[in-house]
Amino acid sequence: MLPPAARFGSGRLSRRHTLMLMLALEILVVGAYNADRYRRPGISVDVPATRGHVIV
Repeated sequence: MLPPAARFGSGRLSRRHTLMLMLALEILVVGAYNADRYRRPGISVDVPATRGHVIV
């Protein structure tokens, strides 16, 4: 039987590592999707012509 350190070089991903990679990919996709949806805090009193500006 191989020592524990030699088993890691087999090139296979465990289920735990696969789930962690899937979670990281999901976080990247959801973060990129929501990146342009940021709203500055404040109450809009008047909507200016410039997008993203808020008059409070």
